[in-house]
Amino acid sequence: MTTIDLDSYGFPKSSGIFETIKTVDGAPIALGRHMRRAVESALELGIGIPSEEFIRSEMIRTLSENPHAIGRLRICLGQNLFHITHDSYVENTEPARLNFYSQTVIGSIHKMFPYDDRFALIEAANDEGYNDCVLFNDKNEITETATANLAFLIADQWVTPPITAGILPGVVRAIAIEECGVKVRPIHISEIPEVESAFMLSSLRIAQPISHIGDMKLKIGDASRDLEEQIRSHSQPVSVG
Repeated sequence: MTTIDLDSYGFPKSSGIFETIKTVDGAPIALGRHMRRAVESALELGIGIPSEEFIRSEMIRTLSENPHAIGRLRICLGQNLFHITHDSYVENTEPARLNFYSQTVIGSIHKMFPYDDRFALIEAANDEGYNDCVLFNDKNEITETATANLAFLIADQWVTPPITAGILPGVVRAIAIEECGVKVRPIHISEIPEVESAFMLSSLRIAQPISHIGDMKLKIGDASRDLEEQIRSHSQPVSVG
């Protein structure tokens, strides 16, 4: 197999799209959704990708050669590039603490690498004692965090920002909308004081409760536990096939 030069975050030193998928005992979660997103992005960006049979065979080989009880399967695709890894993943067991990033950040509807800018946002948040940061667009609408979609409980309704606000169409976000009753609407930063509870939604954390946004403490109660249970019940691992 051709050796691929990797950056400090484990991505190929080139550009392309990628999917990060949580695995449980070698079975990926929401594999079909991830691959549909990758195919759609590749078509829109003009990136040629290998056949489905090849990708599945490489997944099976990689999962077999690198077994983990809980894992992170990462697939990188670019022009004349295919790179796949499976590493151990340590699950988050504590609620997240978020702050606000002070500048407008333009999001992408495609999950692309290099990913250095997003890791830089995480590091900046970590330097201030937080796990991640809430981002907003030029309309002062909430978008996402550096690495996750967001869901807020406002006036007894779970809501998440629309793709048009400038966010990645996350796989778990789609599950929350289609299966768990989360509504889509713009969320202005002025509404943050009205947020009762919140989640970070992503393929690895699935649904991680948020305990604080800045100094504001959020509730993690029955409504949060119910939504988390729903999302996780619709995010079960499946066989590669």
